[in-house]
Amino acid sequence: MPKSRNSQRRLHLLAAAFYALLAVIILHGILFNTNVRIAGFDYFNYNWNFWWIRHALSSGLNVYESDYVFYPIVSNFGYHALTAFWFPVWSIFEPLLGTFAAVNVILFLGCFLNGYVLFVLLRHLGVAPALALVGGAMLQASPLVRYFYYNTHLNLMDWFWPPAHLLLWWQIVASVEAGRWRRALLWAVTQGVGIWGLGLTDLQMPIFTGFLLVPYGLWTLWKSPRRVRLAGYGLVAVGVGFALLWFAGPLPHMLRFQDELMPGPAEDRPGIPFPGGYLRTYPVWWWWDVPTLGANVTLALVVALIAALTAVFIAGRKKLNHRGQSPQPPGPLLPQGEGGEIRSLSPSPLGEGFGVRAHNGIATIPPPRWFWLAVLIPPLILSMGPTITLFGREILMPYRLMHELTDGMFRMPWRLAPLYIIAAAVFVGQTFTPLLPRLGKARPLMIAAVLLLIGLDVRLYESAPLDPRPLETAVLDPAPLDPAPRHYDFYEQIGREQGDPYDDFVLIDAPTGRGTGEALLGSWQGIQFQYYGMIHGKRMVNGFVSRASVDDVWPIVTGDPLLSWLGQRIPLDPAAVEAQLRGMVTDWPLGYIVVHEDFIGRTTPTLQEIYGYFNSLPDLLCPVFFEPGAVVYRSTAHPDGCPNRIPPQVEPGVYQVDIGDRGDERYLGWGWHWPEDIAGLSMRWTGEYPQTRLYLDLPPGDYTVEIAAQAFVEARTLRLLVNDVPLGDVQTVSPDTLQTLTFTLPAEVVGDGQHLTLTLDYDGWLVPSEIGQSADPRRLAVLVDWVRFRR
Repeated sequence: MPKSRNSQRRLHLLAAAFYALLAVIILHGILFNTNVRIAGFDYFNYNWNFWWIRHALSSGLNVYESDYVFYPIVSNFGYHALTAFWFPVWSIFEPLLGTFAAVNVILFLGCFLNGYVLFVLLRHLGVAPALALVGGAMLQASPLVRYFYYNTHLNLMDWFWPPAHLLLWWQIVASVEAGRWRRALLWAVTQGVGIWGLGLTDLQMPIFTGFLLVPYGLWTLWKSPRRVRLAGYGLVAVGVGFALLWFAGPLPHMLRFQDELMPGPAEDRPGIPFPGGYLRTYPVWWWWDVPTLGANVTLALVVALIAALTAVFIAGRKKLNHRGQSPQPPGPLLPQGEGGEIRSLSPSPLGEGFGVRAHNGIATIPPPRWFWLAVLIPPLILSMGPTITLFGREILMPYRLMHELTDGMFRMPWRLAPLYIIAAAVFVGQTFTPLLPRLGKARPLMIAAVLLLIGLDVRLYESAPLDPRPLETAVLDPAPLDPAPRHYDFYEQIGREQGDPYDDFVLIDAPTGRGTGEALLGSWQGIQFQYYGMIHGKRMVNGFVSRASVDDVWPIVTGDPLLSWLGQRIPLDPAAVEAQLRGMVTDWPLGYIVVHEDFIGRTTPTLQEIYGYFNSLPDLLCPVFFEPGAVVYRSTAHPDGCPNRIPPQVEPGVYQVDIGDRGDERYLGWGWHWPEDIAGLSMRWTGEYPQTRLYLDLPPGDYTVEIAAQAFVEARTLRLLVNDVPLGDVQTVSPDTLQTLTFTLPAEVVGDGQHLTLTLDYDGWLVPSEIGQSADPRRLAVLVDWVRFRR
């Protein structure tokens, strides 16, 4: 193997090692917290996507149609960010490392390829190795691109695609120029597969890539003496790509998509603030509505433009002073092969034969640097968004036309900025490559200094994704990463329920929420519960679909008696919710409702309302799982049915409801506040309503009811009733100490012991904040530690 080829391989190995190390630095917060902390809000969507693809393929379901989220809506995934391109990587690593680690592998690969593939393109276009290394780092470490890493946007972090397609097209051009028709066909098919990869990555990627590939393709067609053949191979590439997208992709589902979306006006779409966003890195670069590029790209471009114009000016002066002489044109010299034909500008690390020697060579000459300057202008201008302000005047920008042409589907103009970085890197690299030798031995030091300045400019040391807290809080106290979702054993137990009829059951997570690419509706935390669908494997109401019908999704906000109430957006309508639940239990069928206490608010009255109401419907629902942070209700349609609610025996013949302990939610009715630890004992206050209830079962027989209680501030009278039958006389509860009160429960009141309702009826309550005792706004009547039923 020639010595030059060995040196090129070593160069590419060193470059690969550099970009791998840079990827570790960029992603260190994510990689070193695998399975402990996760990146950004959207992690749940991409993890679930991969699970769904595997589940659909293994179950014979259509990957692009699903009712596994937003049930009972059947969603068209034609415009959903499914990111199937990365599924093979996930399917390899997930069984070995788990889903979070597998996704982190994907993040690392995407980050690495962003730098390395641009490096390969820059070397191919004649840029010096050191400058090509810098160019790849500018893209890989850009704050705007890091935003995608730190929000687990696996579909939008893939900026290696545009340079990869430029390289693939050049291989077609070189093969056609060399008369290597079979090789040209092979590369055309390969580029078609690459177009398929674009569509499987994200439906915006073909648009992004087109901003560079279309001008480059037109330039080569113009230059090629075999432009007809070249155009034919281009059509082959496009045809292969579209065929794959049709038969093994989202294209037919895209054409059938007819849902009404809610993209919003162009004015609401954020662009990169001009000029500030192009000249510095903002303190909160990880926020979607504060896009920023840092200063390095724009400053490098300005300096290169000045240098290039100066070179043109000097060349023009020399031409005037030396008429008749042919001056050396400014810009990089392109290596030539035997006979003057142009070759691939750097041997490829992909192996022998990747660089094809051209026959005529004219179309394989890379475009001049001014071409790349022209190419970067459209994405640069569009990335500024709908409006910029100059000298106090608002100027309407061309993005508005793009927003209109895409019917509002292209929502984030700043996503075009990486194309500006790629084209700028080519222009800057080609401009400075001829000047680099003048630095002599200072070149390594200079390149190291440039890399250091880029790292400081983009604050490479920061590891801060999108934080769900308010912006002003995040600025003052940026969380490095969001915590990984809490593990629940009950989801795994539900997931083990497989086969008929278990596979048909639907699960509701409360609080409820649904998200689309345009809006988050209901509880944004509730949307993230889609992650647990990977574990339980059932259809669910919550979730996220990138593009979904407004008419289908909007009712969850205020138009659904049950789902809107569980999302804390409308008051409870008991009659309407009960009728709806009865229909769901039989028709869906509803399997489980998971009440996520921490996201609803343990110290709010909402939980007591949910528990009190659900426990009053024993013929529909029953609580079956109790874990820190969640209580799970199962429907009576489930084959396993509902267990009885006989309290545990603390001694023979004595059944005790331990108020305040985990699991007491099984018995709670209306009127109980949240549990509290007082003097080492777990208790709850009553008082929110004039009466407070417990729901339970007992074996038939006579009982003595004992209740450990204490009044708040002043004495209270207390009467107990079972199924609305009073148990003896009214008794007084002292505020001084916890005391045991005793009541008699006759066997005739107990009956068969099923569905008993114990009511605590007290004569009033006090509000601590109203009597100056504390800021507590609750109504407090009687504190209860336990209730015992002694036979």
